[in-house]
Amino acid sequence: MCAAPFDWIPFGRGVRVVQQHECGLLAVEKPDGILAHPNPNEANEKGTVLIEGNYSHEEEAFHIRDGKGGIRRVYLLNRLDSPTSGVLLLALDEALADVVRKLFATSKVSKKYIALVKGRGLRTPRGTWQDMLVKSKGPGNSVRSGVASGDGLAAITMYQWERAAGEDLPLSLIRLEPRTGRTHQLRVQTSQHGHPILGDRTYGDFDFNKTIGSARGFKRLFLHAMSTELTFAWQGKEIHFSATAPMPKEFEKALGGPEKGPSKGGSGPRRDTGTPISPRLRIRL
Repeated sequence: MCAAPFDWIPFGRGVRVVQQHECGLLAVEKPDGILAHPNPNEANEKGTVLIEGNYSHEEEAFHIRDGKGGIRRVYLLNRLDSPTSGVLLLALDEALADVVRKLFATSKVSKKYIALVKGRGLRTPRGTWQDMLVKSKGPGNSVRSGVASGDGLAAITMYQWERAAGEDLPLSLIRLEPRTGRTHQLRVQTSQHGHPILGDRTYGDFDFNKTIGSARGFKRLFLHAMSTELTFAWQGKEIHFSATAPMPKEFEKALGGPEKGPSKGGSGPRRDTGTPISPRLRIRL
């Protein structure tokens, strides 16, 4: 499958393509601190947005000059908070964008995250969190979410404890698989269930962030969208697309180094997954 050139897309600082498909679907890895799209009526420093270019909130697309007097569109298919790193999907075709957005809207896209949270263990190592969330306005007209005792929107997340940090630090690596897509869902639910994410300045634990995070030189939110996977019909074919962004180095550093022991893996039948731009690092989850 041929690789499409993306040098015409002016990506922001540190953004890189990690997977592509000839249908016009591509996945990029967004670093922490980069906006998925510019906020309305706000000026942004060069390089701090996923793609440099005019963004239409109505179309949910970046408008890019092609150098030949024309405009090309790059459609944003999902979002991550600025402090969250990991996989984001883009499309170069409007009809394709509509197909994939419907999958996200109906929770038919598999998304897996990793996070570093407070505590060396969970009461139950694996399970499902189910909460009702409500949105409200925060400082500066920002959006906030919280757990409601009555009305609200259902937020469902599967979680699994992976390992504790070294040096007896009160810190664990966990895997999170949201089955719904509520605003700040993972950040709110981890905090609600007693395990706030390291570096979360909105829903986290201030003292924990200071003693385990900033005092040790870590300033980011330790939440990372590690993989995205979906299957859909397109032009008479079934396309299976998956993309992975490896664990950031800051995670391993905060944990005290890589986990010892051989990694587990295996091979099986492969479907049409797209063409990787570069080799992907696999870690055990």
